Amino acid sequence: MSDRLQELLRQKALRAEQAAMLEREIAAEQARAGVTPPAAAPASPPPASVDSSAAALLDQYRPNPRSVQQDVKRGCYLYFLGALVLLGLGVLAIYLAYRHR
Repeated sequence: MSDRLQELLRQKALRAEQAAMLEREIAAEQARAGVTPPAAAPASPPPASVDSSAAALLDQYRPNPRSVQQDVKRGCYLYFLGALVLLGLGVLAIYLAYRHR
C-alpha cells in the first residue's frame, strides 16, 4: 500500500471518529435539554430520483435545436453582410484615393 493511500485511509478513519464523537455530544446535549432527537432523514435521495431530477434540470436548460440552427444561420448572414460592407468601403476608399490624383 502506498504512503498516500495509507494517509488517506488514516484521515478517513479520523473523520469517522470525529463524526461519531459529534453524534454522541449532540445526543448528550439533547438528553440534557430534554429535546427528542429528530427522525433520521435519508442522507441522500435515492438514485432514481436523482436521475429524474437531473434529467428534468438538463431538459429545462437544453437549447432548442431549431433555435440554435436559426441563430447560426442568422450569424452567417450577418458576417456575410459585414464582409460585403467592408469590401464596398475598401473599393470606395481605393476609388476616392485614385480619383483625386
